Amino acid sequence: MTPASLARTTYRSVFASAGYPALFVSASLSILGFSFQILVFSVTVFATTGSPAAASLAFAAGFLPQVLGGILLPSLADRIPPKALLIAGALMRSLVALILAVGGLGIVGSVCVIAAAALVSPLFSAAESGLVARILDGDRYVLGRSLFVITGMIVQLLGIALGGVALQFLTAQQAFLILSALHVAGALVCLAGVPRLGAAAAEPGRWRIGDTLRGYRALLSVPLIRALLLLWWVPLSLLVGAESLVVAYAGQAGAGAATTAVLIGAIPLGALIGEVLVGRLCPPAARERLVFPLLALLGVGLVAFAFGPPPLVAALVLSVASIGLAFSLGRQDVFRAALPADRVGVGFGLLGVGMMTGQGVGPIVAGPLASIVGVGPTIAICGALILVAGTLCFGPVQRIRWRAAERP
Repeated sequence: MTPASLARTTYRSVFASAGYPALFVSASLSILGFSFQILVFSVTVFATTGSPAAASLAFAAGFLPQVLGGILLPSLADRIPPKALLIAGALMRSLVALILAVGGLGIVGSVCVIAAAALVSPLFSAAESGLVARILDGDRYVLGRSLFVITGMIVQLLGIALGGVALQFLTAQQAFLILSALHVAGALVCLAGVPRLGAAAAEPGRWRIGDTLRGYRALLSVPLIRALLLLWWVPLSLLVGAESLVVAYAGQAGAGAATTAVLIGAIPLGALIGEVLVGRLCPPAARERLVFPLLALLGVGLVAFAFGPPPLVAALVLSVASIGLAFSLGRQDVFRAALPADRVGVGFGLLGVGMMTGQGVGPIVAGPLASIVGVGPTIAICGALILVAGTLCFGPVQRIRWRAAERP
């Protein structure tokens, strides 16, 4: 472990790092705009068609294509200077909002535009993650990534709230014009404050469509990287599977709308608390020691649903259990250090693809299982599997790191 990784840092020192404030602001504006756009467009489609299926498709258009884009494009982020990519991404999002404001494409055409933008979004996300890893080191990197997660949760909720308010006072066209200007502001922030760094790949060369998959295979062949990725992917997929059943659990318990909302918000609230407590108050060595205990907290909390707690008690249990999501903080610097310098974008692209895929697979598996064994027992099964998966994935990471530390 390097001295930098042993040194505890503060949020102030993270923001003192050259380029981080601009990157933080531009990323926040991007998340704000994305959640704002998804809400406004979905509501507009439903108001026009009266079809829940059409509104659902409009919502999914901003997400599903990202899986395909994440499989094909992140390697390109290592071959292009990150500042140029971030500015291009902000301008592309601004153009999409402007097209939606002008109208004339109809619902199908608008969905296609949004889907096309979602397809290339993983390229810009990989550039952003790679740039954070290049401008921050040691504990500053861990805390900087944690800030992105914390702010992302808050800003996403803010974007949804602003979208709802905007639709009360503005037309959809006016809301999209404001959104377009918001993304232009993000591009200007990048232009003014993001450092001008070269491409991560030492010899960029010619990019081919299969480079990302080849990069993924190369990274997955490294035991430490593979174990770290599974340590993130599997528990998160199981948690999302359990989370997808929360509304059904509330409904079967006869909970009202307010109680159901409390249940839905319990997991993001717990995750937010965990990120702040573990990220800010725990030194690096303590975060590493807490990886398995936090995983255990996450799993045990879900197992408690086997006993059918009342809705408000269930919300409290979910909030406490979700603090365990902060287990990832104890492995972030290890993951960054394990990535080859010329494949940082590919590494974070692979991490993102696995997380997006898992968040889709988890509910698909949990739903049918709940119809067989019941909602509460299925949530408990997800918790038990988190405990098993955490044990199986945590052990290899520890052994690999011990062996590496013993080498001269």
